[in-house]
Amino acid sequence: MTRRIVNLLELLLTLAHLANPMLAFALAALIRFRSAYFSPVPKESMVDYVLWVTVVTLVWMIVVKELRLNRVSTITTFHTGIRMTARAMSYTTAVVLALFFFYRQIQFPRVFVLIGIGLMFVFSVLVLYVFRNIAIARRGPFKEPLRVAILGTDEYALRIARHLESHPLFPVEVSCFIGLDALASATDSMPVVRPGQIGDLAERYGCKEILVALPLNRFAELNDLLEELRSLCIPVRVVLDMANGVFVPDRVFDFYGMPLLDVRPYPFDTVKYSVGKRVFDIVFSVLALGITSPLTLTVALAIKLTSVGPVFFSQERISLNGKPFKMLKFRTMRVQNDSQSNTCHTLRNDQRITAVGKLLRKTSLDEFPQFLNVLRGDMSVVGPRPELTFFVQKFRQEIPAYMARHNVKCGITGMAQVNGFRGSDTCMNKRIEQDLYYLHNWSMCLDLKIILQTVFRGFASKNAY
Repeated sequence: MTRRIVNLLELLLTLAHLANPMLAFALAALIRFRSAYFSPVPKESMVDYVLWVTVVTLVWMIVVKELRLNRVSTITTFHTGIRMTARAMSYTTAVVLALFFFYRQIQFPRVFVLIGIGLMFVFSVLVLYVFRNIAIARRGPFKEPLRVAILGTDEYALRIARHLESHPLFPVEVSCFIGLDALASATDSMPVVRPGQIGDLAERYGCKEILVALPLNRFAELNDLLEELRSLCIPVRVVLDMANGVFVPDRVFDFYGMPLLDVRPYPFDTVKYSVGKRVFDIVFSVLALGITSPLTLTVALAIKLTSVGPVFFSQERISLNGKPFKMLKFRTMRVQNDSQSNTCHTLRNDQRITAVGKLLRKTSLDEFPQFLNVLRGDMSVVGPRPELTFFVQKFRQEIPAYMARHNVKCGITGMAQVNGFRGSDTCMNKRIEQDLYYLHNWSMCLDLKIILQTVFRGFASKNAY
């Protein structure tokens, strides 16, 4: 969550900076050439002005990148940002004017150039002002505090907690400490969880992440601590008190002045996953529901006419970060009580399955209502298949890496399913291996490959029953 917030904010900042020159010089052109305040002058061709804006935008974005004006770690250190913005505008203006000085075939009205540069400066300051005020007002992505647990030792862990909770921009709430050594006596009434009780951190305390806060002289203990945290379904990050320590640039990111090290890759943190995959899921689901609507209506009618009970069946499953949700399916079994359906996997030749249900399950048509879950944001088109809450609690005790599969959204189809590992009689460890491979190697190309494999060989698998 911390890294995803940073990535999304930096994407928005970059897009705002990218739009700045285009908007500024479009308004400058309107003021100079369309208003009554200035005398008319011969205008260059539209192509010349497009070239001007293109060059200004390219130089501006290079300056923004070099001065790190699109980085949260930089923005949060500003009081107003006026001085740094003026510096960026000075560099941009000097470079652009120098380039066009040597390219004398085009001349622009000085008023147009000055108004455009002035507007760019104003818009840049406004971007910083709006960003900071939205954050301070606790709106948008800052509305709810990020709840974290800190695993650490005495004063160092407390210092990290105070640093997190004192920042005015990002609301962070330390829900509890995972106690080591004498930490319990130094937490000022903050809840302390012992290492043997960490399994229900997400459910009991609402923690979204765990921050491991160890000083450098205790980093030798890190491997043992991380081994105990492998079974959790929330990200684990290491707070680095680096001083002169080792820096691992591709795994380290700055969370407003505090360097954090990713213990393992989390696709959900990336903009490509959280935005790109979400857009793909919505578009694909809308198309799938639209194209298959005659078929789904036929299926619904067949269920209603051949058995007693509702058309749809909903059941609690577990998805991203261990969050429960109600998964929809076409009903394929006789109506039964929840205690039976929520604690039993479907077996081959299961006597609870109806005649129509057998066909639906064999062709995987019973899964189609889950596109509604995708639209609601509970699921993705591709991801590890969601499991019943009862079995999640069972498998997390039996398989050490089981909960790691919940670091991505669950899916309608997944790598394990297209490779034949579906159904209650397949090896659970093999299914987990496939899910973890997907977690560590996720890409949009991999999703498209799994979708194609599902279409050509996944719908009517021999293990679909």
